[in-house]
Amino acid sequence: MNLLTSLVPLLLTTVASAQLTCTSTSVASSCATLSVTFTPQGMGGNMNITVSATGLHPHAQGLMNWGLTQWSAPLPGPGCLLLCDFVWGHKFVTNDLGEFSWGRTWPNWYQQYFYMQVGSFDLVGGNIEFISTDCKYSGCQ
Repeated sequence: MNLLTSLVPLLLTTVASAQLTCTSTSVASSCATLSVTFTPQGMGGNMNITVSATGLHPHAQGLMNWGLTQWSAPLPGPGCLLLCDFVWGHKFVTNDLGEFSWGRTWPNWYQQYFYMQVGSFDLVGGNIEFISTDCKYSGCQ
């Protein structure tokens, strides 16, 4: 028996054990809606994560926010809330419907959960106004 034939069962076991279990749970409400979904990507155990927000300002600056601590603080404007701290994220611009969507690969070796929230801001009547989504607790293990 050659080396490759003897390694195939080991490799298949490693790939099968690398499969992640990913979840997203709503933990707090605000003014707009956030969706966080995970879908399997190939046979290597990786997942695709998609973060989508609706109900934000159209054509406005925004921020995707991932944190480790949940809280609740009021934002200027229509009464929306900041619902988590900031550990990682990035800025973006919403589309003409006030929507934002982002996705990428979640590697099978990364096991972590985050509080996730998205928001936008714009000048309304001469005042800065923030709209934020609900907060999701999402990740994989």
